[in-house]
Amino acid sequence: MSISPFMDSIRQKLPELRKAKGWSRDRLSHEAFAIDQEGTSGALITGIERGTRRPSARTMAALAAALQVDPREFAEYRLALARHVLDEEKVGLDQAIENLEESNLEEIEVSLEEIKRHSHQRRGAVARAQELAEETVQRVQPKRRSP
Repeated sequence: MSISPFMDSIRQKLPELRKAKGWSRDRLSHEAFAIDQEGTSGALITGIERGTRRPSARTMAALAAALQVDPREFAEYRLALARHVLDEEKVGLDQAIENLEESNLEEIEVSLEEIKRHSHQRRGAVARAQELAEETVQRVQPKRRSP
């Protein structure tokens, strides 16, 4: 099977595939559960289709099997596979380097400015989350009375 490099996300593809079979979300969850009892539910499928939930690679594989499609049709599944084969903690450093060399990912160019921009955005989000956490702690801590 040929996979298009311009794949739709699971959020876009899942309802399309499900509706093509004439299945409800509950029916899809039942079919996927029969394949892998990890625990897909109608609520999970609704969340995936709305973009509010991120399924695991295992869940995506079960959904794809139920729908009789290759899970690599979901961009997120391919990304999960790439992360796995490049994760030195999971596959070992030597294997991760070998996988990287075989993948041709080294040929992809990303500018330093782009990396910095994404890094700064994340740092800003983390700093804001820390500020909100500190504000919440201050609000919920019992007020100390002075003697």
